[in-house]
Amino acid sequence: MNRWKLIALSVCLGLLLIPQLAQAQANKAKQLDNFITPFANANEFAGVVLAAENGKIIYEKPFGLANADFKIPNQLNTRIGIASITKYMTQVVLTRLVEERKISLADKLSKYIPDFPSGDKITIEMLARHRSGIPHRVMPPELESVAYTSAEFIEKVKAAKLLFEPGTKSLYSSAGYSVLARTLEIAAGKPYSQLLQQYVFVPAGMTDSVNFEGDEVIERRAQDYYLSPTGLINVPVKNYSFLVGAGSVFGTARDLYRFAEAIMKGAYGEGVKTSFTGQPVLSGSGSTNGHRSYFEFEKNNKYGFVILANSAGVFDLISEGVREVLQGKPITVKSFTIPSIIPNPNKDLTEFVGHYKQSNGSETDVVLRNGSLYSADIRLYPTKPDCFFEYRFFGNVCFMRDGSAKISEIKWKGINFDLTWVRQ
Repeated sequence: MNRWKLIALSVCLGLLLIPQLAQAQANKAKQLDNFITPFANANEFAGVVLAAENGKIIYEKPFGLANADFKIPNQLNTRIGIASITKYMTQVVLTRLVEERKISLADKLSKYIPDFPSGDKITIEMLARHRSGIPHRVMPPELESVAYTSAEFIEKVKAAKLLFEPGTKSLYSSAGYSVLARTLEIAAGKPYSQLLQQYVFVPAGMTDSVNFEGDEVIERRAQDYYLSPTGLINVPVKNYSFLVGAGSVFGTARDLYRFAEAIMKGAYGEGVKTSFTGQPVLSGSGSTNGHRSYFEFEKNNKYGFVILANSAGVFDLISEGVREVLQGKPITVKSFTIPSIIPNPNKDLTEFVGHYKQSNGSETDVVLRNGSLYSADIRLYPTKPDCFFEYRFFGNVCFMRDGSAKISEIKWKGINFDLTWVRQ
């Protein structure tokens, strides 16, 4: 068989496969829709889901309400907070500025903020790798509703005590990334929002993404909600200027898809591509207040998906199901049962109040407010003695007792996590 016949045969075979491929993609899209819709109908998820295969979007659909007061549904162009995926964008800006020699990973923080405590020990690389010792959050929740400039917020971080000697440990720190964003502003001589436009949004064609700027109105922004025993409720009011560079970006699912594509295709340069795509899967996640975000792309672009939620509920369950469908696997878990919420059966709720810590250094305070227990701003609803349910991550929270019947730790188990918090 000569060369031209081989080419003709290959073309014919390709044409025969196109309808089969299209049908397979349509089947996956239908499977995704049948899987997600019941959760949305039960108010257990609201947001936008986007799925792609071999670089082609095969499913993109909004669910639930963007504004429950006015019954306004989410749309494909609804802006939802991407939370900590903002940190990935800050990393892109950092890499580009390093390449332009405007900043160095070895630079000391004191070079940019001379009066920062222990700034002569903290390097830019430590900030980027969560090794600075700066706490994750540096203010009580009530102060997170106030508008700050990046310079003003740095003063709040300065007042916080380092949790360990810089460079000796790792601890996830949003406040550390806000400090990093401020150093990038100083090094480049531009506000963080302009750096995002120049180095992140424009190269990727992200026309629907914005950085939170104090009190300004963001068009098409979804409100955030939690589910409760009585239905949707508003989340605590936050002003996301306290998360500049760490969780301050709002955008659409399509824009987040463009961001991942830009990384993988080298639109941000080979330095960024190399630093992000060393693993089989490129992924990122975020959670702040009521909104959650996740993206995942197989390194050869065989599949990819984005999920943004303004009422997260069974977010983790949906993420796992979408991944399984795109990988051609059966969905493992298709339903979730919320335990019965009951009147408080515990004699004294004050015995649960205290400071708790994980082995990785993460900390939380359990407090009593208006007759209910809260872990930070997450309300705990009683399900049985010593056990509660929370609607933010759909987790079961049980307080464990020691030999003297005193509360010693918390077992907090959700759809894909199992955490232990020890009382301090």
